[in-house]
Amino acid sequence: ILILWITSPAIAWFVSRPLVKRLVNISEDQVVFLRKMARKTWAYFEQFVTAEDNWLPPDNYQEHPVERIAHRTSPTNIGLSLMANLAATDFGYITNGRFLERSTNAFRTLQKIERHRGHFFNWYDTQTLEPLPPRYISTVDSGNLAGHLLTLRQGIFSISTQPVLGPKLFEGVNDCFQ
Repeated sequence: ILILWITSPAIAWFVSRPLVKRLVNISEDQVVFLRKMARKTWAYFEQFVTAEDNWLPPDNYQEHPVERIAHRTSPTNIGLSLMANLAATDFGYITNGRFLERSTNAFRTLQKIERHRGHFFNWYDTQTLEPLPPRYISTVDSGNLAGHLLTLRQGIFSISTQPVLGPKLFEGVNDCFQ
C-alpha cells in the first residue's frame, strides 16, 4: 500500500496526459462502404419512422420467417431516431428543413405521451402511444435519451451555420446510387 501511495502522483500524471491524435487513413473503397452502410441504416428510419407510428421508431423490423414490425419503442430508440435525423442531415440524405420537420413531429408526440413524474416509461406502443406493461422507468434508457438530446442540441446549433444547398446534399444523392 505504501508503494502505491508513493507512486500514485506518477501514475496520476501518466494516465492524465493528453491523448496523442492518430491520423487514420482509410481507402476510397472503405469510405464508399461506410457511406453505403450509413445510407442503409438511414433507410430503416426513413421507412419506419412515419405518421403511422406517430413519428416514433419501431423497436425492430423482422423479415424472416414472417415480415413484422414491432410497434413499440423506448426512450433509447427515440433518442437514436433523433440522432439518425441529425446524421441524415450531416450525410446529405435529408435537407435541414426535413430534419426540423421530422424532429418537430417526434417532439410533438413526446409532449402527448403519458409519463411518470416527468419521466418517460420504458416502453410505449407507437401506434396508440400507451405505455406498455409492466410500466417502469429505466434510468439507463432515460440517460441515453438525455445524452441524445444534448447531442441533438449541439447539432441544431451547427445546422444554423450551414448553407442550405451545400456539397453534402450531392454526396448524399451519390450514396443512393452506389
